[in-house]
Amino acid sequence: MVNIASVSFFFDQVEDRIRLIGNLDNQGPRVDFWLTRRLVMRLLEMSLELVQKTSQQVNQVPVEHQGAMAQFEHDQAQQAPNIQSADSQNHDEHPASILRRLDISYQDGRYRLSFFSHGTDELQAVSILSYQELHQTLHWLHRGSLKLDWGASASLFDGLENSPQRLQ
Repeated sequence: MVNIASVSFFFDQVEDRIRLIGNLDNQGPRVDFWLTRRLVMRLLEMSLELVQKTSQQVNQVPVEHQGAMAQFEHDQAQQAPNIQSADSQNHDEHPASILRRLDISYQDGRYRLSFFSHGTDELQAVSILSYQELHQTLHWLHRGSLKLDWGASASLFDGLENSPQRLQ
């Protein structure tokens, strides 16, 4: 199992997939995963629920405003990006496996991402993220889904909650 300390993303138009690269710019062993449209869109769809359950600020506002608060926090997290694009590099010499499952758990203010590749039930890699790093990861996944034209909404959290419309 690989401990992923840094994450980079590459959006591959030919493969129509997002390549998640762990440990590209540090001393840890590099690990590459292909993220499919199906997996990324499911992650983006569940992101508001994850943020609602783990953010104190989002929980403190009325339900009809939680999507806007989550988007505000998301925009703030992007101000200090720790995650980068790897578009300018050649990745052909590094094999990538298809990510079959990505489990996200939350404990003591940190998120644990557990990576499982196609063809095995064995845990392949783990990454521990802060709340800000989680939002940065969601940003890059959302950005990739837009770049690859996968049908994601323009704003990650706006309109995801089923709040009633009100006229004033």
